[in-house]
Amino acid sequence: MSEPGPNPSRQDAPHPHHAFVDPTGDFLLVPDLGADFIRINKIDKRSGKLTECGSGKPTPGTGPRHGVFWSPAGASSRVRRTDSTILFVANELANTLSSWNVAYSSGCMSLSLKHSLTPYQGNATAARGTKVGEVKVKGNFVYTTNRNDKKFSGNDSVTQYTIAADGTFTWTDTTSSYGTYPRTFDINKAGDFAAIGDQTTSNVAIVTRDVTTGKLGARVADLRIGATGIPEINDGLSAVVWAE
Repeated sequence: MSEPGPNPSRQDAPHPHHAFVDPTGDFLLVPDLGADFIRINKIDKRSGKLTECGSGKPTPGTGPRHGVFWSPAGASSRVRRTDSTILFVANELANTLSSWNVAYSSGCMSLSLKHSLTPYQGNATAARGTKVGEVKVKGNFVYTTNRNDKKFSGNDSVTQYTIAADGTFTWTDTTSSYGTYPRTFDINKAGDFAAIGDQTTSNVAIVTRDVTTGKLGARVADLRIGATGIPEINDGLSAVVWAE
């Protein structure tokens, strides 16, 4: 970076937050919150080496954090069509979820921005201090965790969106995270439970999930992991995943 980004306190240097492969296994993507890039790297499957292959370029100040791919039900992971694969990116600084069309040509991948929404009904602006965190997809639903929005009596929230066949998405529901700073979120294989890892309150909340509507329901279990943390210090609980 030749100079800081629009948010100099968070964009003083590149800050890669996530690394994940595309559905074909040929490319490694890295959302860079500091530089406002979604960096694309081609994988040499024999050597494992990476070659830079362009980048997606969000609006400056967006702060892309985590990403996940989605394809329509029944689509092959090897299908390379711009209308069959969508990349969803959670943007920490803009507090939005964005969708990107994916295209493959000339041995590389390219991304074009489709649209973006906030985590709230009517595309309402996030409260000051909110930081969108994790993004997960299950079936035709995509979810974000919303840290420090204090939407539920001091607790933070999780948002569900519904994905249409053409890859567009709409807000569906916002529910409690049952703690503060939900840094991480995971859905079990069967899709009937979700685990919410609340960083600062250092607890894992297990909630029901309707496999048909995708909606998150009641809290059925809650486990404290170690000592509670301090807001903005990034201590407490870091990540949670289902082992199945």
